[in-house]
Amino acid sequence: DVRAALAAVESGSAEAAFVYATDAMLGKRVRIAFEVRGAAAPAISYPVARLTAGRNPAAGAKYIDFLRSDAARAVFERCGFVVLLPARGAR
Repeated sequence: DVRAALAAVESGSAEAAFVYATDAMLGKRVRIAFEVRGAAAPAISYPVARLTAGRNPAAGAKYIDFLRSDAARAVFERCGFVVLLPARGAR
């Protein structure tokens, strides 16, 4: 568990841990000593899918539209994520 590893470092129970950069950014008393970049870094993605069943299927489409908005992109990027898809309507 990445958050548990981060907490162990922050509490002094561990000297170091491997965590995602986005989690390390949340740490109050940690520093990044080494960062895996480029081809050596794992490809991590968070896919989303719209469900068409249920009481309110339109809400799923609305949520995905929000995730592709400029406002959501700004939040993702501020939190250290790389957004792969263009915003809806962008070319």
